[in-house]
Amino acid sequence: MLKIVVAFKRKPGLTRQEFSAYYFEHHAPLARRVIPRDVAVGIVHYVQNHALDAGDPEPPYDCITEIGFADLDAMNRWLAWYEGPEGKVLRDDEDKFADQSSRTDVVTRALVPGRDTLEGSSA
Repeated sequence: MLKIVVAFKRKPGLTRQEFSAYYFEHHAPLARRVIPRDVAVGIVHYVQNHALDAGDPEPPYDCITEIGFADLDAMNRWLAWYEGPEGKVLRDDEDKFADQSSRTDVVTRALVPGRDTLEGSSA
């Protein structure tokens, strides 16, 4: 499966709890409402991995988000929508809770040991 993995910190002034609540309870539902159906059908995996306050030093990121796609065409449709004028609504909302200067995006191919190979995967 192709994924875009996005890691970022919360905007200065927000607690980790405020950041997580906004991202999970506001931004994700907003995305469900505004992403067009022809783009959304290609998204087969979406997970927000929120950092826990475990008493350890401050983690480098507050959330690592995974967006998985059915295929390369689906990922390209998402990117064209997200980076285009219609995706501005999500980008503007991200500015309310995410420190964009900390953002790291990586395009990956998820591999399952024992099922996939480096040369190709079943997903």
